This record gives sequence, structure tokens and C-alpha cells, in this order.
Amino acid sequence: MAVEGGYSIKAAALAAGLPVDTLRAWERRYGIVSARRDTAGHRVYSAADVVRLRRLRLAVERGHAIGKIAHLADSEIDRMLAERGPPLGPGAAADALADRIVAAASRFDAEACDQAVAMALALLPLPTAIESVFAPALREVGDRWHAGTFTIGQERLVSGPLRRRIGSLLDCCNGASTDASVVFVTLSGERHELGILMYATLAASRRVRVGYLGPDVPPVEIADFARKVGAAAVALSLVTTDALASELSQLAVLRAALDPATEIWIGGPAALAIPPSKLPPGTVRFTGPADFEARIALLGGTKG
Repeated sequence: MAVEGGYSIKAAALAAGLPVDTLRAWERRYGIVSARRDTAGHRVYSAADVVRLRRLRLAVERGHAIGKIAHLADSEIDRMLAERGPPLGPGAAADALADRIVAAASRFDAEACDQAVAMALALLPLPTAIESVFAPALREVGDRWHAGTFTIGQERLVSGPLRRRIGSLLDCCNGASTDASVVFVTLSGERHELGILMYATLAASRRVRVGYLGPDVPPVEIADFARKVGAAAVALSLVTTDALASELSQLAVLRAALDPATEIWIGGPAALAIPPSKLPPGTVRFTGPADFEARIALLGGTKG
């Protein structure tokens, strides 16, 4: 909203197409605009400030690092934008953001990691952000950790902002849910949580009522919870490919304990490694957001 001849930080961020947190971080770190204060001490942004913020956002979307362009005059940024042609498409923008997350982790730059995560959620549809930004970034970080070139601290620089921001989005979306219910969880021994958290949020954004249990839960307890909330399905993330025997055994226990009408949904690297013939009856396997959303639509979660 406009305040005392200008714009509040929320209004300025909205008009510029930026998350408020990103605007605050850019302003604090690079001094990109000089917002004045109103009588209550709140930042007030001018129309010129908003225009400059939009210029900077467009330049960042084209692959320029904010730290390298924040000091440039508006005329220089306009010249740069004209030379670089049209904005990046969603695919190129997603690739650039995924690369930015990994690069920030390589520099131990927590703030840049958080900014990139926030921008992906603000600038891209949630399925695109999940499939084309977060999933490849997490795979690359995981590969580097296993290779010994990344530390656990660098992995946490990426997983921390993702868990915090997507968890907050889940809380917001779940308040507008329908009667369709899906439980999101991982089996005992599986502590990789981000996959189910992202897909739980995607389901909640489609108005499905989400029961989020998090990681490492015994199958009998999962089934008990699912029965009590009347779940139409239990969604599992299977990541650890060297634990397939345990995962198959737990899937069998879960199937036997669940209501026969309740489906089991699985996704993740380990899920793709299981032969279809070994999956319990009523199990649906997903390879990405597109087929997941198609199944969500069958629950009626996108209606109304």
C-alpha cells in the first residue's frame, strides 16, 4: 500500500516482483535504493525506487549477479538489458537459480542461498521450482558431499532455507484445504525429509488437506494415523537406494495395516529402483510433479 507519498516495503516488493526478504537483503548488503523513513520509522519507497528494483530483478533473471550490478546507474542497467535481449525463459531461469544455490553453498554464503531459494519460490510456479531448481540443486549438493568436496555444513546451507521457506508455505496453504486428505511421511530409517516436504506443499497448494508427519516413522504408526484422519493416500519419499530390502519390507507392513482403499504413493530415487512387480497392491509411483499433480486432481483437490 502507498504510505505518505510512497510505498511500504511490502507494496514496493510486490510491484518490483521480489520477495520482501530479498529486497531487505539487497538493501542491507548493497544499498540498492535509499528508502526514506516515515514518522513511524517505517521504510517508504518512491516510484523511482520501485522502477530501479524492477530493473535489477530483470537483470538478475538474465543471469547477472546482484553484487556486480547493484552499483550501476539505471542507464547502464537499461543498456545491459537491451544488449542481452528478452528475459530468460522459465527453463533457463530455473537452471540459473539452481546453479546459484550450489555456487552460494560452495562459497559458504548462507544469505545468497536463502535469496536464491526465495527468488525461485517468488518467480517460478511451485512445480517448476521443485523439479527444475530445488531437486537438481539438492542432487548436486548431495553428489558433492558424497564425493567429499562439500561438507555437511554446506549441505545445511541449502537444506536449511529450503526447509524453512517451504515449511512456512505449507502452513499457509494447508489452511485453505478441502476434505481430501493425504499423509506425507518417510519410513523408519529414512531421514531425507525435503522431498516429502516439497510435495506436501505442492499438494496443499492444490487445496488437498495434508497430514505431515515428517521423516523416520514406523509403518504401523503411519497406518494408524492415516486411518484416524481418513487419508485417501499415504505419500512416501524413498531416497536411500542401499536400503531397498528394508523399504520393501516396511511397504508390505504398511499395506497390510492400511485400510484397503487407502493408496500408497511413492517417489524418489529408491522408489524408481524397485521393480513394479515387487510393489504392494494399490501403490502408485511418481517420477515428478506432473504425474503427482494429475493424481492430486483425481482426489478433487483442484476443484472449488
